[in-house]
Amino acid sequence: MIPILEKPESRLETEIKERREPVNLTGPVKSIRPELYRPNSKKAMFSAIVGIVFHSFSLGLLYFLIKNDYTYLLPLGWLLAGTSVTSLFVLGHDCAHASFLKNNRINDVLGHFFFLFSFYPYYGWKFSHNAHHAHTNNLDSNNHDVYYDNAWLPFTVSQYLLLRKKKPVRAAIYRWTRYLPPLGSLLHNIINHAYPSKYIETHRKKLYLSYVVLGLGVVCLFLAAYLFTGKLSSIFHFFIAPGIVFQFWMSYYTYLHHTSDEIYFYKQEDWNPYKGQIHSTYNFLNPKIISFLHFHIDIHTPHHLSTAIPCYHLKEAYRELKKSEYANDVKEGKFSLSYIYRQWKQCHVWDEKENKYKSFREVHT
Repeated sequence: MIPILEKPESRLETEIKERREPVNLTGPVKSIRPELYRPNSKKAMFSAIVGIVFHSFSLGLLYFLIKNDYTYLLPLGWLLAGTSVTSLFVLGHDCAHASFLKNNRINDVLGHFFFLFSFYPYYGWKFSHNAHHAHTNNLDSNNHDVYYDNAWLPFTVSQYLLLRKKKPVRAAIYRWTRYLPPLGSLLHNIINHAYPSKYIETHRKKLYLSYVVLGLGVVCLFLAAYLFTGKLSSIFHFFIAPGIVFQFWMSYYTYLHHTSDEIYFYKQEDWNPYKGQIHSTYNFLNPKIISFLHFHIDIHTPHHLSTAIPCYHLKEAYRELKKSEYANDVKEGKFSLSYIYRQWKQCHVWDEKENKYKSFREVHT
C-alpha cells in the first residue's frame, strides 16, 4: 500500500501558524509609510480652509434666517452649525496632538481658536485626552486626576451594583449618560476640564491661559452676535444650540469608537497596547460626505495606532493597515442605525466573568 502523502504547508501557512499576536505597536506602526506620520502644510491649510468656510457658511445661513425671521428653519441652521463646529474641533484635536503642523506653537494658537466654538479649554483637553490614548480599554481606572481619561469606560457589574446601593443618585446619572450619550460628553467636559486641582501644578498655568482665552473669546463672540443682529436670542442660535448639536457629534464619535459588543475591556495584568489600540478601537464608517466634512475622524484605528498621523492622512494610513498582516484584528462597520441601536440597548456595564457587555435590565434582575 502506498502511504498517503501529506500536502506540504505553504510558506504563508507556516508563517500564519507561527505568528504570535503582538503585545506592542511596533509592527503595525511599521506597516504604514513614514511620510504619513509627518505633518503636511498644504494638506493642513486645505483642511483649515474647508473647516473655516464650512463654519462661516453655517453662521451666514443662521444670520440670514434670524434677520428674515425664518424661525421654523432655525433648527436646520443649528444642525449645520453644530456639524461645522465638529469639523473645527477635529482640527483642534490634531493641534492638541501636535500632528496638524510641524510648529507646535502655531498648533497651540490654532487649537485655541478651533476649540473656541465648542467651549472646550484647549490645554485642559490636550492634557486629559493624551492620557486616553495611553490607557484605551484598560479597566483599572483612576478617578483622582485627568491623566487616566479613558473615554466611555463602563462600570463593571460589581462596581455598578455597589454604586447603586451606596450612591443611587450617581448610579442614576451613569444610567442617563448611557441612555443619553450627549449628556455623558457634556459631563465629561465639565468634570475633567473645569477643576484645575485635577491637573499637576506644571500644567495649571497653561490651563488657566486656556480659561482666559476661552472666556474672552466667548464674550467677544456673544457680543458680536448681538451687535450684528440686535437680538440677544441670536447668542442662543449662533452658539448655544450649535454647541448642543456638537455634543451629539462628540458623543457619537467617542461612544462608537470605544463602545461595541465586538470589542473588549481588560484588567491591567491582561492589557497591552496592541489589545487596547488595535483590538479595542472600532471604525464606524460614516457616509462619505460626513467623513469628508469631519476629516475622516470616523477612521479611528490609525489615530490610536499613532497620534502623529494627522486627520488628512487617516484614509491612506487605514488603507495600508488593512493590507498588512494585522488587518484581521482591525474592527469596522459601515453606518447603520440598527447597529447603533444595538449598542445603545446593550452596552451598559461590563461583566468581567463573562467578558462581555450587559444591559441594565440584565444586572437589575
